Amino acid sequence: MRDTSLGTLTVANHKPWMHFYSREDEKRQIHCSWGEFLARRSRDIDAMRNFNLCVARQDHVTHQKALCLRSKFQRAVGLPEGALLDSQQAEEAMTMWDASVTMEMADCLYDLNRFEDTKVLLHKSMRRNIGTSLEPFERRLHTVDENLKDSTGDSLTNFYMEHSTEMPGFYEHKRDQLEKSDKRPLWKIRKARKECDVQSFIDPKEEKISPLESERRSRKTKNFYQNYLGRNWTDFIFLKTLRNNPHLLQDAISGSSKERRDYLEKSFQRLRSFARMLHARSPMYSEYFQRSPVMEARMREANLFRIQYQTRRNMHSILRTIRVLRESKDITVSSSNYIFRLIVLQMAFVNQSLRKFIEDVMGNYVILKTDRMMPWKVEFMNEVYNHLGLSLCETYRIPKTRLTPHDKNAMCTLLDIPPAKPLEFTEVIFGNRSSYILAGHEKQFTDRMADHHAYIEHLERRLLFAQLPIEKAYLLYELADRHMQTNHFSQCLSYAHKAVEEAKTCNSLVWQFHSMMLMAKSHAVLHKYERQKEVLNYAYDLAADLKSARLCIFIELCRMLNRDYITLRKMTQLVTNKRLRSKISNKSSFLSNMSPNESPYEQEYRRKSSLMKDLISLK
Repeated sequence: MRDTSLGTLTVANHKPWMHFYSREDEKRQIHCSWGEFLARRSRDIDAMRNFNLCVARQDHVTHQKALCLRSKFQRAVGLPEGALLDSQQAEEAMTMWDASVTMEMADCLYDLNRFEDTKVLLHKSMRRNIGTSLEPFERRLHTVDENLKDSTGDSLTNFYMEHSTEMPGFYEHKRDQLEKSDKRPLWKIRKARKECDVQSFIDPKEEKISPLESERRSRKTKNFYQNYLGRNWTDFIFLKTLRNNPHLLQDAISGSSKERRDYLEKSFQRLRSFARMLHARSPMYSEYFQRSPVMEARMREANLFRIQYQTRRNMHSILRTIRVLRESKDITVSSSNYIFRLIVLQMAFVNQSLRKFIEDVMGNYVILKTDRMMPWKVEFMNEVYNHLGLSLCETYRIPKTRLTPHDKNAMCTLLDIPPAKPLEFTEVIFGNRSSYILAGHEKQFTDRMADHHAYIEHLERRLLFAQLPIEKAYLLYELADRHMQTNHFSQCLSYAHKAVEEAKTCNSLVWQFHSMMLMAKSHAVLHKYERQKEVLNYAYDLAADLKSARLCIFIELCRMLNRDYITLRKMTQLVTNKRLRSKISNKSSFLSNMSPNESPYEQEYRRKSSLMKDLISLK
């Protein structure tokens, strides 16, 4: 019996049949068979490894066959570039002309959407074949001709005529993509264009598009993948969002996040190239051109009516919800301070809920509707913002606590705002759970400020594309309020002043009043009583125009407290000036009683010297 324990090399990851002695052609045949078997089982990595082992042999015939098999496999898994390289190598390795290699190269070019090169190759190959061997080439040539007809036929003319205004932007985008693919240094690229090559770093241009345009683009993308991927388009969108999902990647915990990201990116690019391949063979504009115009117009009209009907129902539902939120609070005031505080807190909670609801509705739903989808859009927006303005008017109530001008924070208490305080130092303890809280009221200061900045950027983006003056007034009011919450009072005053101007444009007394009250709150925190006097006088005139007795009483109480502040400050200044004058007069009278040659410092020096002489005599 042969002893296999001596003189044998143990090779890792080898199959049992690999240890047996066999000829080279048998091994090559085994690798090819295993590659085809594993490819049918969708074990792509193992199949690719067997094909690579088969290609690595030195026999040209087997090498050509293995290259063709690997090329077919790479086309099957969505790698047409590698398949084309294998087919080209197989063509170079063949000793005599083989139709299967040429057809494989034509299929690779077709998968790469290179229809012109495919057509040229098929015409060349048809000259070398006669009889029944021409049939596969003729079928492929007919397919390519139909694809070219769909891409460059009459449908392309209509598409260019309908989208001629969008063509310049498309060409600029393609030019930017070509510039990104250029790997040369920036100064060389600019020098070749005869531009200034001194600036080697250019600030990236931020593309500012309206929310409506962003929604249109996402809708077109959705239609594109729905058309070519069918019901699987949801899986594709889900895969697109998974590429940057922190819960899946877990960069800080798992060490395999890079491999996961690469795998998701490759899968996404594979499906994306597949969809583009289908689009190149049968463009969407060609499919639209082949439909019946009458049927297409009928379907669009039915879809428009359906969306208009549902939008109208949603508008009525939104208005009902706003009325319910406004009527849900109790407006009766009890004599008990505790009950009054509960009512105020409930009103504040309802108003915050109403503000969040309106911001969500107007910023994520109404802004995406056109005048065609929402015919009463202007009237609806005016009614919603007027509801919010009237609801905010109910927050100004006279407190039950006693207010005195001797308390510097009495005006802040009356206006229901916290007085300005220095920023508190937040202590971060390593390992403490409270240091890593990311949500709720216990959120860290930096996280809260990040939320404020994100919300401010969202409002500024909305303000950039707002058209109605009342919407601009609302957005400027929200920006001023956010800046006041972060103790940025100069920005708050600036935005509040702009909100007043926009409210004057649309003749909205409510939003003028709220903007003036924001200015009054900022002046109250900064203790600017003279400026607050002017603001309160203007706010009182607005409250009178609104014919609200409760608001007039509240503003009058604010004016009285502000007058007391001004009077108390003047009295304090008078007392201070009087003390200063008396001190100066006493000092001048004391100096006038002395001789001109004598000073108080000299008298003190003499007194001390006499005391020193007495002590020396006692000793």
